[in-house]
Amino acid sequence: MNCVNLQGKKKHFLKKINNRELRNSGYIPCIVYGINKNIKFYILLSILKKVIYTFKVYKVILEIKNEYKIEALLKEIQFNPINDDVIHVDFYELKKNKYIIISVPIISVGHSLGVSKGGEYQIFIKKINLKVIPEFILDHMYLDISNLDIGDNLSIKNIYNPKYIILHNCNDVIASVKSSKTSIKEGD
Repeated sequence: MNCVNLQGKKKHFLKKINNRELRNSGYIPCIVYGINKNIKFYILLSILKKVIYTFKVYKVILEIKNEYKIEALLKEIQFNPINDDVIHVDFYELKKNKYIIISVPIISVGHSLGVSKGGEYQIFIKKINLKVIPEFILDHMYLDISNLDIGDNLSIKNIYNPKYIILHNCNDVIASVKSSKTSIKEGD
């Protein structure tokens, strides 16, 4: 799990700050959804880029105006539908022993036996949804495809781990190797 410190400034509602003005100044409005309260703040886009533009899951330490220090996870990024600029970011506060739901990318590793025989590797699930406590958060999941032969599948049930709960049907196929016209048949 990657961890990044982010320093933000709390929004003061006595003199309401216009979100458009914030964005024009290079800041992004954010909110952290906490256990007891939600905190609105803003942060420089240049600081957020390492967390936003990656496929990895990051645990962040939000330091907001020397008032709060919160362990959080990026929950959602809202983009402008016209120009794809970041317009808002949501974080979710992490609490020890409290389950959270995350989506983790699957990375295939190894060289499939079936592909070396001319089969075609297919991946059907590129991100997997997990229910996990903060100490076991993954930033990605490796899927070893070395033993996949032509006609073989890897299912959700093949990647069971007691550290997290997989939120997919156990029979869902993650990846497979199918035969192609150029595949070499056994005995040829």
